[in-house]
Formats: sequence, structure tokens, C-alpha cells
Amino acid sequence: MTPGGPALRALFLAGMAAVALCLASTAGAQPPRRPRPLENIKTLKGWTGDEVRAEMRLMAEALGVKCDHCHVQGNFASDEKRPKHTARRMLALTMALNADNFPSHTPGEGQSKLGRVTCYTCHQGAQVPKQGAGPGAMAW
Repeated sequence: MTPGGPALRALFLAGMAAVALCLASTAGAQPPRRPRPLENIKTLKGWTGDEVRAEMRLMAEALGVKCDHCHVQGNFASDEKRPKHTARRMLALTMALNADNFPSHTPGEGQSKLGRVTCYTCHQGAQVPKQGAGPGAMAW
């Protein structure tokens, strides 16, 4: 009899059953789809694709628009649309405001990685910034 024989065998069989269950639950499942690499990133350089996409979703919500407001559908890298140029300038402004005024701010989970000042600070769900909106109007 080997040392720990029955206990070791039971542990081995339990492990094999767990592996079989895991394999069975993923059988037929599609592998995760890899998003296409991002192209023509000029302002959010150094950000991961997931970070850029998450920020784009927050921007769209903050302005009450959909992706095609700034992007050519089927060619997101295109610079054809004027709002995309405006968005880049606004992102640079927002990033500068945060760097100068809130350098130690750490965004929480699901919050804008831009910092404390975001697109929503001024836009509040509208394409045109709200009257009187902005960092000075916020109750920090």
C-alpha cells in the first residue's frame, strides 16, 4: 500500500471530475472574440483598447450621442467627421484641466479615466455644453 493511497486516489479522482465538468461546461462555447486593434489614436495614446472603448462609451453618454456622431461607421479610424476633431481638442483640454488641477485624482471603477473633469462636467447629456456648466459650477 502506498502512503496516503486511498486519500490521494480520492483527491485525484475529485480533481479529474472537476476538470471534466469544466471541459463539459465550455464544450461548444465560442472562444472570446478579440476586438480589432485601434487605429489612428492621437489623444488617448498609451491607453489600452478596452480603456479607449470604455471612455468612448462614457463620452457618448455625456453628449447624448451615438458612435456615428464622430465616427464613420465601418471606418472608425477615419478623420472625415468634424465632431471627431472637436472631440480631440476637448479631450486635450479636459486632460490638461485634470493634470493642472486634480493631479492626484484616482477614478473609481467605471468612472472616466480622464479624471475629475469629464465630458459630462459641461455637457450633462447634451451635444452643446449646458449654460453655466463647468468646473467652477461643480460642487466639489
